[in-house]
Amino acid sequence: MNPRLLKLIDTLSLPLDENAARRALRHFALEANFDFFAYLYLGGTESFAVSNYPTEWQLLYVEKDYIRVDPVVTMAKHGPSIFTWSAASGAVKGARKDIRQFYADAVQFGISSGLSISVPVGFKNRMVFTLASKQLVPADLEAVDPVTAAVAVAFVHSRLGRGGNDVSLSQNIRLSPREAECLRWFSEGMSMPDIADTLGIGFRSVRSYLDAATAKLEAANTRQAATIATRLGLI
Repeated sequence: MNPRLLKLIDTLSLPLDENAARRALRHFALEANFDFFAYLYLGGTESFAVSNYPTEWQLLYVEKDYIRVDPVVTMAKHGPSIFTWSAASGAVKGARKDIRQFYADAVQFGISSGLSISVPVGFKNRMVFTLASKQLVPADLEAVDPVTAAVAVAFVHSRLGRGGNDVSLSQNIRLSPREAECLRWFSEGMSMPDIADTLGIGFRSVRSYLDAATAKLEAANTRQAATIATRLGLI
């Protein structure tokens, strides 16, 4: 696995666009005898996921809010930096009902086992890269060097963390039409007085809508709120 990770680092160090990076990750997964790859960034309101999982599974994951019970996410937050997992653990006696259901649904889409690498970012954020297989028993992998794995995940983030993401994991955030409209104009460089004139509302109303949107997005300022809203597809 380590030579493949080094090769992946070399590939992702090239000036690839997002589509080329996705192709490289698909090829990497297949070379390592896995069927899927998934990159998950756990960063509060900026959390997102990029993968080649079936679209139906991605939509179901968000619809059922599976990030709350996903054992892989739990292990990534609290367990070792590199670990394997299997849907077989969801069938053991005493397994929680919601976890059994999670694994049962995942298996229907060919996600039965895998290897995950978890890298902390700052105090509480995480970068998690997963390789998943249709096989129920996790692959018998040679030892993976934690430093090499962490560097590889950082390169994955550098290529996928700034593009169009498949799934926003902050679906509970809802901006009002006015909040979204004001934030969208602000993100395009329009000043608050100009936004007020364009929408036919008062300056104080614009400020109020922008402040409300910033609070909902847990952003430090309006500019950061606009960046987060754009990433999440809210504006």
